[in-house]
Order: sequence, then C-alpha cells, then structure tokens
Amino acid sequence: MDFQISPIAGTKGSKPRRTIILACASKAFFSPYIRQTGAEPLLWTTGLMAPEAHTLMAALTGWIANEDNQAIRQRAAQAYNKYQKCGARAALRLFTTN
Repeated sequence: MDFQISPIAGTKGSKPRRTIILACASKAFFSPYIRQTGAEPLLWTTGLMAPEAHTLMAALTGWIANEDNQAIRQRAAQAYNKYQKCGARAALRLFTTN
C-alpha cells in the first residue's frame, strides 16, 4: 500500500464487529490495525486482487443469510473466479477469514 495509517484512537466497543477488507494483501497490511480495534475479520485477502463489487455482494449475501465464515469465504471465491477466471482453487486461496 502506498499510504500510512495513523494510530487507532478511542476505546473498543462492547459489541463485536466484523470486517471485510477487499484490497491487495489486506490481511498482511491491515492486520495490526484491525486487531487494535477488537474487530473480527470476516473476509480479507492474502495476495493481489481486483476488489470488485460482485465479490463483496457474494460475501454480504452469505453474511445476511447467517452463514459461517468458511461458507462466506467460499461464496466470495466462487464470485471472484466467475468474473476473474483465475481458477476455483486460486480464488479460494486468495481469500481468508479470521
């Protein structure tokens, strides 16, 4: 990433928060900041990617349906592969949870 994030200020809330970060290598880059907030990562990435709306829509559809993290990851990977044609296994490796 070509920018810096300022230190996180404030207190952690008592209500659990879940995050989705669709950006290149979001787990490696954003992990320390997300942990500071006390949020639980629902979906983020391990490598380079095209952060397009169809992937987010697939993940949110699973979240609204109260699916578990792995099912949401699978949905996102299927949607990503459908449009990027990178292969189902490669798409699944791209996304991770927690």
